[in-house]
Amino acid sequence: MLPLIMANPRATHVDHKIAQARLALGFERVWAALHWPLVLLAAAAALVIAGLLPMLPAWVRAIPMVAWALAFLWSLRPVFGLRWPSRHEAMRRVEQISGLSHRPVSARDDRLPSGADGPVQKALWEEHRLRQLKGLGDLEAGVPRSRWRDIDPRALRLPVALALAAAILLGPGDIRGSLYGSFTFAPPGAQPELALDAWLKPPAYTGKPPLLLTSAAMAERLKQDPELHVPENSVLSLRIAGAKAPQLSFHELFDGDAATPEITGLKPKVNIADGLFQADVTLTRPANVKVTDGGRDLGAWRIALIPDAAPRVEVTAAPTGDSSGMLTAKWKVADDYGVTGVTADIYLADDQDEGVGFTGPGIFEFDPPKLKIGLRKASPKDEAGESKADVAEHPWAGFMVEMSLTARDAAGHTTESAKRNFRLPERVFTKPLARALIEQRRRLILNPQEAGGVAEMLDAILTYPRGLIDRSGTQIAIAAVRSHLRAAEDRAGIDTAIGDLWQIAVNVEDGAYADAKAELEALRKELEKALKQGAPPERIAELTEKLRQALNRYMDSMMKEAQKRLAEGQQKEASPPPGKMVTPQDLQKMLDMIDKLSKSGKNEAAQQLLSQLEDILRNLRPGMPQQGQGQGQESPLGQMLDKLTDLMRQQQKLMDETQRMPQQGMGGEDPPNTGQQPGEGNQSGTGSLGDRQQELSRMLEDLMNQFGRNGMEAPRSFGQAGKNMNRSEGSLRQGDREQALGEQGEAMQNLREGAKGMAEQLMQQSRGQQDSQGQNGEARGDDRDPLGRPLPSSGEDQGPAKNMLPSELAMERARQILEMLRSRAGESNLPKIERDYIDRLLKGLY
Repeated sequence: MLPLIMANPRATHVDHKIAQARLALGFERVWAALHWPLVLLAAAAALVIAGLLPMLPAWVRAIPMVAWALAFLWSLRPVFGLRWPSRHEAMRRVEQISGLSHRPVSARDDRLPSGADGPVQKALWEEHRLRQLKGLGDLEAGVPRSRWRDIDPRALRLPVALALAAAILLGPGDIRGSLYGSFTFAPPGAQPELALDAWLKPPAYTGKPPLLLTSAAMAERLKQDPELHVPENSVLSLRIAGAKAPQLSFHELFDGDAATPEITGLKPKVNIADGLFQADVTLTRPANVKVTDGGRDLGAWRIALIPDAAPRVEVTAAPTGDSSGMLTAKWKVADDYGVTGVTADIYLADDQDEGVGFTGPGIFEFDPPKLKIGLRKASPKDEAGESKADVAEHPWAGFMVEMSLTARDAAGHTTESAKRNFRLPERVFTKPLARALIEQRRRLILNPQEAGGVAEMLDAILTYPRGLIDRSGTQIAIAAVRSHLRAAEDRAGIDTAIGDLWQIAVNVEDGAYADAKAELEALRKELEKALKQGAPPERIAELTEKLRQALNRYMDSMMKEAQKRLAEGQQKEASPPPGKMVTPQDLQKMLDMIDKLSKSGKNEAAQQLLSQLEDILRNLRPGMPQQGQGQGQESPLGQMLDKLTDLMRQQQKLMDETQRMPQQGMGGEDPPNTGQQPGEGNQSGTGSLGDRQQELSRMLEDLMNQFGRNGMEAPRSFGQAGKNMNRSEGSLRQGDREQALGEQGEAMQNLREGAKGMAEQLMQQSRGQQDSQGQNGEARGDDRDPLGRPLPSSGEDQGPAKNMLPSELAMERARQILEMLRSRAGESNLPKIERDYIDRLLKGLY
């Protein structure tokens, strides 16, 4: 029976636990015996690493070292008295840890007494052992436990451990030197008095850190690569103490050990005071730097320079202009360490419309127009942008010019771009009087000596003002200019007349809204300045409100001017261009958005939106459709697309309200009987959800009939959407929210497909209309709508140049909505119907 017991797996498990218990007891005894030796070793290590022992005299240092040695030998007494735990001790530990009584584990080693070894006694004994073995279920040997708290009740080990950690972290760091100094009792030798420090400081604009040439890390680095590469114009600084005759020399950077000629172009600035030698030199060429003290070499470094490349700049596209005289130039700059500034230079071109040169020398008396190039970042390494300038009033407007850009970097390098030849934009005048005044102004610009002839032409205009001059103020202003020209004695008088003629022509062209326009422009510039300077939100809100009021006055005056011109027959009623038109409400919404952006601290986005508002206002003209005229002439397809948009909006709103409708059978109680059909309990002003779904189905049916009346075929997806709406109506009336939401989602998908096809048809129609638009305000010759955006058939919205990036505001709002949907979809207690609804919203986003 005994062999069977020994082979029992449970007996093997018990033996393993006993072995583990012996190891745990042995570790506890060894750990307890090593407590004081480890504390004494840690204390000695703290003193050595901290560098305290080398600071003491030799005889003073010997006393604590002898005391420590005796204490350490005394602390080893428990180590020599260690005894490995017996099997019986391990069994008792297992019984104590496992909470067993009556010694079931240690009894395994018990034997029958002599004389009681008969067959019956042996059988009973083995049966007893087997039963005890079966009762030993989960045995625990226990993990080793430290008795240091009992051995060291005052916790002296803690300050010793803290001292060791402080010595390691805050000590001198030279453990080998401290250990050598602690156990060296011979007197130290004389320390050398010579000290050399050398470092390289790259220019600040490079952003690179200084290099300490005399550090140990640099010495290891130079063993791998003996040549240092630093930016051009780096400064080498030396500081030598204790040298008798220090010398700094520069030699040609040649390979090999042969003597190289000395460079004479590098002249260091040397300062010697109180035995300290200091030298600084700017490295403008590669050199082998050597430092000597008499015949003793102190250091040598091979230094190669990384040249600072000149900046790169180009005008990426031919400068353009619009009918208001706004110059637009696109550019791109780059530099290895950053561009510090870009300037634009504009010159008169030799080739003009009349040939080479000009008919008179007067135009050369005027300074060139200014185009300010602003960098969005400080010292950008690579940046592309667009700059604008209003050059309509400049005397060079309308003439051929050449423009080049000059980029500068922090090192003083400059680069000039290739010249671009173009016509400087000029304002287009339509009224005869304004055009006549501009013509005489141009004549005065080219030939100032013809001031008398210009005065005679103005006199002729004043002689027969009927039908030409409609305001007495204009007549008085022209008469004043005529008088100034006749009395002009120098160039200043001619320049004053040129400026007055421009102002009179602008007032004649703009009519009654000229003052409102000037006020609006002044407030816009003031608001732009406040946004750039980071003015308080209260100031920005005040300027925004003033700009809003000025905008209302400007739009009213523009409307009156348009009505006046129509009444006088000066212009025909304009038809709207294809695409979306801007309304006064759109402009007010832009101002509201500017106000919100500034209050949220997004001044940069507010400036961009204000710039867009400037483009819109600059392109507005009296009589354009955005003042409310001609809006009833939208194409039938465009009208149907508007109706479809409204239908989709209402369907989406109904879908949201269906989502909030309680599901039949949910809530724990039956709803009270109110006499209503299922699905009619959620009223929202226009009837039940089912009735509203029925009304939307009728709207879709009317829209499809309108296609037939206009000779067009309705998209097939509309028919499927109608079927989805009918099924959704039935589900709503039955209170089946899940089925209704599914049908409504399918209906929305089919409506979107139909809207996409309609939009494509509308764009195809607009391609044939764009080229036929005139120049009376409907189009400005640059294929853009009143908002300054490309028309649907060309430009940034179509073809290879299509701008696929949405605005910053749109992307931020999309991110917020997406994060909200993701967070909602991740909730574990979300009802299934709502989870399915969110999944449908997220479908297609990944």
